[in-house]
Amino acid sequence: MYKIYINEKPLILISNKEINEFNRKNNVLLARYTGKPKFLLNYIDMMEKGMKFDEVILFGDDSKKIYKDLKSLVPPIKAAGGIVFNDKNELLVIFRKGFWDLAKGHLHKNETKKDAAAREVMEETGIKKIEVLKKAGKTRHIFKNKSRHIKISHWYYMKANQDLLTPQEDEDILEAKWVMPDDFLANYSMYASIKDLLENIELD
Repeated sequence: MYKIYINEKPLILISNKEINEFNRKNNVLLARYTGKPKFLLNYIDMMEKGMKFDEVILFGDDSKKIYKDLKSLVPPIKAAGGIVFNDKNELLVIFRKGFWDLAKGHLHKNETKKDAAAREVMEETGIKKIEVLKKAGKTRHIFKNKSRHIKISHWYYMKANQDLLTPQEDEDILEAKWVMPDDFLANYSMYASIKDLLENIELD
């Protein structure tokens, strides 16, 4: 299964074997993939323009093949970031462009995902010392600038205990702070992909 967020709603790619897990959902568009990559653009366009459905589910013989075809139309860009906790089990979050988020950014040339994740957290929050623990998960979303791309963000659990944070203003980050995860999920405005990530990982 692959989940790609478009305009804050998920496009889910599944195999025929997985369809029973999804066909009982309400307000979902469920469609068979025809095997023609350009077919996928119709759904991307519909989601970008806004739609009445909560999610779109495309199924076929092989979900990997659907995802491969999608990437042939919408080239991927790799990013990495951190799910950072301190000794109080507070989560490190940032505020950027109207949403609360987790620190992340694009990989530099020849940089590993793990190193990029640590660097981006330190640059965006002013953290001086950080311990990278283990891989936490992955999120995907399609964005459109001059052209469309899938941003594939690789997330790592991290540990840090610095209280004084310095948001990276030249990256439009207005605030960086520590917050309890439950409070963050319940009371803060965040991207759907970040909410999905945090609801499905170990938060303590």
